[in-house]
Amino acid sequence: MRGEPQSNQRPARENPFERMDVRYELDKLHEQLEVLRIQFEQFFTGILPFSPDKLHADVKRRIRRLLKAPFRNSEMSFRLKTLEGRYHTHQSYWQRVLREREDGTYVKDVFKANMRERNRLEDAHSTTAQGAAERAMKQLFANYRDALERNTGKMQNLDFSAFQKAIVQRTREFKEQNQGQKISFKIVVQNGKVAIKASAKASPPSDGKS
Repeated sequence: MRGEPQSNQRPARENPFERMDVRYELDKLHEQLEVLRIQFEQFFTGILPFSPDKLHADVKRRIRRLLKAPFRNSEMSFRLKTLEGRYHTHQSYWQRVLREREDGTYVKDVFKANMRERNRLEDAHSTTAQGAAERAMKQLFANYRDALERNTGKMQNLDFSAFQKAIVQRTREFKEQNQGQKISFKIVVQNGKVAIKASAKASPPSDGKS
């Protein structure tokens, strides 16, 4: 009995893109790209300790797959081009920021470093005699403004520079009239009006040692 003639043709290989849901893949790419953008921003601002490399690799892999897939309508083809263009725009920005971070010229990092340095200098300055005097002046100004607002029931738009100049002048005159004694100020309400009263600053109590 003669057998059936054998075909020399090999079974056709399955097209790996036949079962791809292109619309789903595009939706997923859109979602991943937005998450990736947010995570890079969080990394650049210090919220995340590491760059989102795994998600970044997933996004690049999905774009490569979609670029090889057969698109059956112009709508999805246009959408892929739009998402791919958006990715390349973000990618250029991320690469630039990473280079600037390596060079120490990234604006946000420089700003934070300057803020830390300024805070350090301000903390150090606050421990000096001049820093203490400036702090006392600001506190006196705040107390005076608050007393005026309580007394009048209205917001007070005072000029700190003018206030400071007036207090410095009063201090100078007081010391000239009182042999250089130290001065202290307090806020008082007299006859329905808020005023700043100056008086000699009490000397610290003696410890009894000669």
